[in-house]
Amino acid sequence: MEPDSPRPRIAVVGGGVSGLAAARELAVAGADVVVIEGSERLGGRIRGAALAGTTIDIGAESFATRGGTVAELIDQLGLSDQVVRPAPLGSWVIDGARSIPLPAAGTLGIPAQPLSRATVRALGMQGALRAAVEPLLPRSVGSEAGSLAELVRARLGSRALHRLVRPVALGVYSADPERLGVATVPGLAAAYAKRGTLIAAARELRDGQAAAGGAVAGLRGGMTQLIDGLEADVRRRGVAVLRGTKARRIEARETAAAGAGTWLVLGDDDAVLAAADRVVLAVPENVARRLVGETGAAGQATDRIEVVALAIDDPRLDRAPRGTGALVARDAVGAGARRESGAAPILAKALTHVTAKWPERAREAGPGRHIVRLSYGRAGSAPETVGLDDAEVRGIARYDASRILGVDLRADTVVDLVRCTWRMGRPPGSRDARPFTAPAGVTLAGDWVSGTGLAAIVQGARTAAAAALAASH
Repeated sequence: MEPDSPRPRIAVVGGGVSGLAAARELAVAGADVVVIEGSERLGGRIRGAALAGTTIDIGAESFATRGGTVAELIDQLGLSDQVVRPAPLGSWVIDGARSIPLPAAGTLGIPAQPLSRATVRALGMQGALRAAVEPLLPRSVGSEAGSLAELVRARLGSRALHRLVRPVALGVYSADPERLGVATVPGLAAAYAKRGTLIAAARELRDGQAAAGGAVAGLRGGMTQLIDGLEADVRRRGVAVLRGTKARRIEARETAAAGAGTWLVLGDDDAVLAAADRVVLAVPENVARRLVGETGAAGQATDRIEVVALAIDDPRLDRAPRGTGALVARDAVGAGARRESGAAPILAKALTHVTAKWPERAREAGPGRHIVRLSYGRAGSAPETVGLDDAEVRGIARYDASRILGVDLRADTVVDLVRCTWRMGRPPGSRDARPFTAPAGVTLAGDWVSGTGLAAIVQGARTAAAAALAASH
C-alpha cells in the first residue's frame, strides 16, 4: 500500500477463527477493518464448557503441527509458552467387535507402512499384502478425479477402505469417503500427484513415525486462548469487533452517498452495519449464499454433530485402554459383544479420552477422574442424541464409552455431563457440492473453502485477506 493511499475499508462477516485471523492479516496490512459476529460469543467451533469443576474444549481441541501455520500465529500472539503436546499413546479403531490400534505414520487411515505389525493386525495378512502392492500398481489404477473411496478401494483394497479409511473419514469429516473427493484431504492430491502412490503420499503427509493422532498440539488453558488472543490483538490494531450483530445481507451500492464501489453490510430492518470497499465472508456456506441473495440458500441442508462430554470417576481408566481415543466403524458393537447376543451397535462415531490425551487435563481433573468426549452424527443423518434429554443422553454415552473403552462403566461413576450441537458444512472437494462463485469484491473463508482443521482454516484466512487487499488497489 502506498503511504498516501487511502486505507481500504474491509468488512469481515463472521467472528470465528477464520474471520478473526483474516481481520488480523488485514489490520497488519493497514486496512480499516470491522468484524461483524451474529452471536455474543466469538470463536465459532472453538468453545469452552464447564464440566465437573473444570473447563474443557467442547469444540476444536487441538491443531495440526505440520506446516507450522497455527504455531506461527500462536507465537505472534505471544502464546507459545502455552503450547502442550498430547501423550504419545496412539489411537484406535473399533470395527465390529474388534478394537484395533490405528497404524502410525499414515494419513486419514491410509497406512504408510502396510506390512507393519499394527497394519497387519488391522487388515489381516491378506489385506495388508493387498495394500503393500499399491506402490507397484500402474498409475492408471484408480483416479483422483473420483471419490476418495473409489481411489482407496482401487489402489489399497476394500479392507483398507472399510477398516481404516472409512472410520477415520467419518470421524474427521463426518462424511463417508464415498461422498468425499481426494482434494478433501489437505495435501493428499498434491502428494499423490507428486509420488504416484497413496502409500508414499501418506508417508509424506505425516510427521515421521509419530503415534497415530499425535501430530497435533493444544493450548494449556484450552483452545479458547487462541480466540482471546486474536480478539485482543485485533482490537489493539484498531479493528472494530461487533458482537451480537447479525448480518442479514450484503449489497453493492454505487451512489453518491455511499461512494462508488461500496459494499453495504445490512442487518435487521436494513440497518447499515458497515460500509466497505471489500467484504470477507468468513461464515458457513449456507450463510454465505444467503448473504449474497442466492435463492433457496436459507433452507440449504447442513450436517449436524453433537459432542457429549462425560466426567467419570473410575480408576480402571487410568491405564488408557484405547490410548488417546478411538474412531468407530459404522455398526460396530465394541468390546465384550462376543459374550452377548444381539448387542446394540455403538452410536458414537468417535471418542476422545481427554485426560489420557492431555496430561494437563488429567492433573486438573485429579486422581481417578477421567473426561471423555463422544461425537454423534454422520453425514446425511442427524445425531442420535438430538432431541433427547440429558438423562437419556447420559445413558447412551455411558453405554458407548463402555463398549469403546472395554470397561463396563457403572451409572454412578458418571458424575457430570455437558453437550453441544454443531452444524457442519460439506468439506471442499465433496462430490455433492454445488458451484458457488462469490460476487466481485467478496472473498470467502472458512473450513468449507479451505478444508477442515485449524491449520487449513488459518491459511485460508490469510489467502482470503490477501485477495481482499489485492482487489482493493
